[in-house]
Amino acid sequence: MISHLRNMVFFLILALLSMAVSPGLMGQGMNQDFERVKVGDKYKHIFVGLEISPDGKNMAISGVQSFPFYIYDWKEKKILKEFDVGEWYAGSTVKYSTTGKYLLLNQLFYIDMNVNKDREVKFEVIDAETGKRILKFDEYHAVTFSPDEQSAAALSGNTISFWNIETGKKEKSFRVHEASNGIAISPDGNTIAVSHRVSDEELAALPRYKKDKKARKFISKYKQQITLYDLRTFTKIKTVNEFYDIVYRLEYSKDGKQLFCLNIPHLKAQTGIGQRQTYVNIIDGETGEPQRRGYNSQSFYEPDFKLSPDGKLFGLVSHQSRFLELHVFDAETKKMLYRFTQSFRLFEKSEGEFTMSDSRMSFVFLPDGETIVMTMGNRLVYWKYKPENN
Repeated sequence: MISHLRNMVFFLILALLSMAVSPGLMGQGMNQDFERVKVGDKYKHIFVGLEISPDGKNMAISGVQSFPFYIYDWKEKKILKEFDVGEWYAGSTVKYSTTGKYLLLNQLFYIDMNVNKDREVKFEVIDAETGKRILKFDEYHAVTFSPDEQSAAALSGNTISFWNIETGKKEKSFRVHEASNGIAISPDGNTIAVSHRVSDEELAALPRYKKDKKARKFISKYKQQITLYDLRTFTKIKTVNEFYDIVYRLEYSKDGKQLFCLNIPHLKAQTGIGQRQTYVNIIDGETGEPQRRGYNSQSFYEPDFKLSPDGKLFGLVSHQSRFLELHVFDAETKKMLYRFTQSFRLFEKSEGEFTMSDSRMSFVFLPDGETIVMTMGNRLVYWKYKPENN
């Protein structure tokens, strides 16, 4: 009885907090319509990476130590394949190639990358059917697939190299001065976006900063830019007219109309006091023009973010107080519509279920248009994010 009352009080507090944030969030913070799902029998493994296959039928699930890595039928809730890949203590993120032929694993760390410096990590390209490792990249900043699945583009230092996936050989490369952490290839295969730092000389050539040494010093030290290059000739198409905080991830939407840019400010450039802020800024994928509104997160780690299959919703992992949260926004208005707050209390009366304070959250939108699956400790959570009255 006492436990029941305690749970009622807890959910009431969450509801009041939801109303305080936005009247439209009433009920979303209460996590009422969800199901915890067991995956396999290895209780000790925390899940950290989640990605849905391009055909929408299966999910790829990575965990700490990457033992095991699952291909999972989300509808039947059963494991289809199990691989031993990665061998990284904190696990990896996971991304499918265009048709789902390959998977890209990106090494994670328990102590996340220094927000003030670049960090070289490990990547692997594996065959999604067999789990066989095809390519391995040690000490690289970013790796991404070409849309035709013929090559993997990899950024190391100032060089972007293109490796043939079938032969494992490097075919071509080009250099970008002061390249940083982000590369992305447009879905049509015509453009590659690269993040890079800005030199004092480049800033001095701009009329606005010619005589402003203080501004030039700040920008060259703490800000970055994104330049678009022709993927066939490597000639510069355009530099986006915006200075961004340190770039850690670039990604095009599936239709190529948006280029998402994940930024984390240098600690000395962060405004305000308190929890660190992370931003997802948006660039028009066709014109290269920066959009005025984006999204922000308070995640301790680089947060996962995704568009829904129809492009109408945008999901972003955040952090509130002690717990991870998933925020779901209207992709057009940028207004938050739904929110799920993970809590240790969700595992009360559990049978082998557990989570950890430093767990990661990854998620996917299911093709049914009403369910999100997210990782939570050693379980998956199926969340019906739309209230019944919607």
